[in-house]
Amino acid sequence: MADIFSKGITTLNVKTSTFLEVKKIQTYIAKLNSETELLERKIGAAVYEAWENGEEINEQLVAEELAGIKQKKQVIEEQTRSAEELTRMEAEILGKSESPKQEKSFCPNCGQAYTAPAKFCRKCGTKLTE
Repeated sequence: MADIFSKGITTLNVKTSTFLEVKKIQTYIAKLNSETELLERKIGAAVYEAWENGEEINEQLVAEELAGIKQKKQVIEEQTRSAEELTRMEAEILGKSESPKQEKSFCPNCGQAYTAPAKFCRKCGTKLTE
């Protein structure tokens, strides 16, 4: 009983901490996406304004902003991989990674399917062979 309780607490602990970390990462990714969109709009507005006024486009400013966007997108990719790794580690810790499928057995009388070992059929009461 204590072992089951301890395992339940551990499972809850792992799931909670993983959930919180993944949510932090997702929030950070959303912030980076928002910043990226802001930079894209800033570049677009600067290029449009220069075009509209017949001015030359400041390529250095555009290049700096584009470098900032590229950097943020790289961080987004890294953070996405981190979230996926956390989820994978949770499954590994909790033993949910590719567990073997249980064999099904069937009642010879009524055909009721069973995945857990049973001595008698729950549907018709026939003794099941092991």
